[in-house]
Amino acid sequence: MKIAILGAGALGSVIGAELHTAGHEVVLLDLNEAHLNAINADGLRVDWDDRTEHLPIPAMRPDQAPQVDLVILLTKTMHSNAALQSVAPLIDGGACVLTLQNGLGNVERVRIQVPDEQVLFGCTMTPGDLRGPGHVASHGMAYTPFDALTPDGPAAQLAEKLNGDQMSWTSAAAAQVWQKAAFNCAMNATAVLGAGTVGAIAEHVGAGLSRDIAAEVLAVGRAEGVTGDIDAVAKQIDFALREHKGHKPSMLQDVEAGRRTEIESLNGFVEQAAARHGIDAPMNRLLAALVRMRESQN
Repeated sequence: MKIAILGAGALGSVIGAELHTAGHEVVLLDLNEAHLNAINADGLRVDWDDRTEHLPIPAMRPDQAPQVDLVILLTKTMHSNAALQSVAPLIDGGACVLTLQNGLGNVERVRIQVPDEQVLFGCTMTPGDLRGPGHVASHGMAYTPFDALTPDGPAAQLAEKLNGDQMSWTSAAAAQVWQKAAFNCAMNATAVLGAGTVGAIAEHVGAGLSRDIAAEVLAVGRAEGVTGDIDAVAKQIDFALREHKGHKPSMLQDVEAGRRTEIESLNGFVEQAAARHGIDAPMNRLLAALVRMRESQN
């Protein structure tokens, strides 16, 4: 299958490397010229747990992309519209679009520019770190559940071909998206406001309050028609607080770098959806407001 990774930063490059290794014809699309030049000069360097590889994957700007079967969208959520516009000829040519972006509301953003029968959605638990131009790293297990938006049409046909070791086609993808968002809502905004690592969250916030924040998210998800598993999210929180103490969540990295965060796709989305359904989500509402205030200082 011909696949374009739209947003080939740390995670996008790792996903692209996995799919390349699985035998797909992959192209990496990004606007980071230093990253693109390094990949084209020496291959994409990927540090896995047990080896380092230099993979000959072509990298280019989105407007240079060849026609593909699938575009995997991995930009920040606030860049979705511009990113999809940059590959509009590919979509018009029949390419399906799979959003694996963090947060909530991604399908709604994709549907503005992509016909429903060409839309797939999901999330990924694949870790990715950018070590430098053309150099990424990943560790641990990777799991990427996804599904097609409609049961018939090109997206559903493509899903069957994509299903395999690296990507898992499942009707539970929507629940997985909400569960990952619940985890991120509990961890990311908390890290921003406390200006600390996951270890600091473990010390000063703890698993109980983190679980309460996540439970609010899943309650809103149920109102939206998606039932998530709070016990699964709690296990994920416990594992992170125990094993990833040195990790600095991406939202804190964004604030420190003066970049916009994805708060409106996480706690902010939960706040707005809760209001639509007449549900009270006070912790997520407060976290969203305080992160917005922190962003405004940059």
